[in-house]
Amino acid sequence: MWNDLGEYIANLGDSNSENPSKVVEIAIGKFFYVSNYLKKCENIDLFKTDISPANSEIIKDDVTNPNLNLYKNTRVIYSIRPPSELQPYLGNLADKTRAILIIKPFFNEDLNIGKKMKLVNYKKAIFYQYTPSSYFANPIY
Repeated sequence: MWNDLGEYIANLGDSNSENPSKVVEIAIGKFFYVSNYLKKCENIDLFKTDISPANSEIIKDDVTNPNLNLYKNTRVIYSIRPPSELQPYLGNLADKTRAILIIKPFFNEDLNIGKKMKLVNYKKAIFYQYTPSSYFANPIY
């Protein structure tokens, strides 16, 4: 299932560009299955953030008050099992950065994003996707 989610995210990257697509995992914690898959993809430039980084590969950032410079030119933001209180901040960040947002909640958890998300079934992975209406516009900054 986790490789299927990684494959879906990698497919959102631009394979026709010389520059890899920037993908950011927010609140990674100590769960690295999807990020390990994405690190192997040549078309992906992966950044991982958390408020309490577990290692030096993870950038410290608080999604409730994000450093927007970290997210400049991001194509996809994803979070696996984010706490419901962080979900609205993820949606706001997606709007500000004009990035696609993917959330993989716990199976029995309701979303608390405050935006209309599409349920996606991709192979064995089930998750939600939000694409801001401004996704295809030029980046804000």
